[in-house]
Amino acid sequence: MRLYRSSPRALQNAFVTIKGAQFRWIRASESQMLKEFRNLLITQYWSSDEFRAYQDQELTELLRTAFATVPYYQELKQKFGCNPADIKSVEDIKYLPLLDKATVRSMHWKFLYNGRAPRFCNRAFTSGTTGSPLTVYEPRTAFSRRWSFVLRLRRWAGLHDVVQPRRAQFTGRDIVPDSRVSGAGYYWRHNHFANTLLFSTTHISKQSAPRYARALAHFHPELIDGYPSALLALARFAHTDGIVLPRPLAIIVSAETLSPTARHEIEQAFQAQVFNQYASTEPSCFWCDCEYGHLHMNPEYGISEILDENGSPALPGQAGEVVVTSFLNSAMPLIRYRLGDKAVRGPDAPCPCGRAMPRVEIVVGRTDDVLYIPGRGYVGRLDPVFKGVSHIMEAQIVQESTDTVSVFVVPAIGFTPQIEQLLRNNILEKIGTEIKLIIHKVDRIPRGPNGKFRAVLSKVSPSNLTGC
Repeated sequence: MRLYRSSPRALQNAFVTIKGAQFRWIRASESQMLKEFRNLLITQYWSSDEFRAYQDQELTELLRTAFATVPYYQELKQKFGCNPADIKSVEDIKYLPLLDKATVRSMHWKFLYNGRAPRFCNRAFTSGTTGSPLTVYEPRTAFSRRWSFVLRLRRWAGLHDVVQPRRAQFTGRDIVPDSRVSGAGYYWRHNHFANTLLFSTTHISKQSAPRYARALAHFHPELIDGYPSALLALARFAHTDGIVLPRPLAIIVSAETLSPTARHEIEQAFQAQVFNQYASTEPSCFWCDCEYGHLHMNPEYGISEILDENGSPALPGQAGEVVVTSFLNSAMPLIRYRLGDKAVRGPDAPCPCGRAMPRVEIVVGRTDDVLYIPGRGYVGRLDPVFKGVSHIMEAQIVQESTDTVSVFVVPAIGFTPQIEQLLRNNILEKIGTEIKLIIHKVDRIPRGPNGKFRAVLSKVSPSNLTGC
């Protein structure tokens, strides 16, 4: 990385290209991806009964292997008498205990096949919002299977070349050293092997937005993907400054919560449909939008549960905790794994797309992105407070304590005291007037690990809520 940062831009492009080739050929098998992809084009139209039968079969095999070869589950069987033979169907998975990240993080080797990583396993790290990333081991076959679901989403999005489309990507990779930005203004690097232009998400500003737009127009991507916060910032600068953005075939966003407002603004700016993707590094689940904009669980990937506060399945329209069991990673199986996110279960009504895959209304966000307000309880889904509030480039709500909430606002030209008061009124209506609300106007909002943007952040630990 030191060599990369000290190299000229042309050589950095070469390094990025080599890394892209390594990513493709070492971590995944294209032939297996395509084989799995073709199969997924068939299974996507299975009936609910066919999906259920498949999940029952895969769960039986997963439990049999895990309890026979993985130390954590072997100990679970000895201590608590957990027997995989007692789990006859997907509904019976509720009898197994939930698994949290802290447990996996502290003893990740106990979740590996025979207590050690198999040969030729890829190793990855989650972003680690707590400062302690999780180490994940994944065989090449699992990675290839995982990417076949991405290929299917790209087909749903209308792409013909699903393996290597002409793509512009906005993620948190540290590709543009600050020392190389000043004076040059090249906020992107080119992965020639993957036909991808990688854009920095941490340098988007009023001054740099026109350069981003020109680079995008010159590259003419079929697909734009990445963090919605980066694309939303670019969309808002384009709107306020009259910048024309290119029109790709589709936009796929991931890794952050996508609000309805953000979806609308991005679609208006780029004149393209936005498809939301919900997944994680572990790997654990894969949810994505269909052509009609409805978020679907992908049942072939694994079992996704949305549980209410009592641990029971949430009802349609009800928010709950996301708990997942993946069928893909036999090297490091995570069963009933708590992702730390909340989502709202979708309706049971059939989707116009014709797929019987379960629906999710919306991913609310991380459990620690929910405010706790004394007298009101947990307050989530705060994006409506910005509805009708104009001239804001981006904003972040931070709960400092149980009685203080700060709002950090990056104002655009035209942000007036009247608009600030409207925002204040909207937030107080949501959290109550007994809370001390402080609005700070700032030039930019720092990103978290991997460049991700968190619209809501709670600094109140669960231990501080005792007696509230």
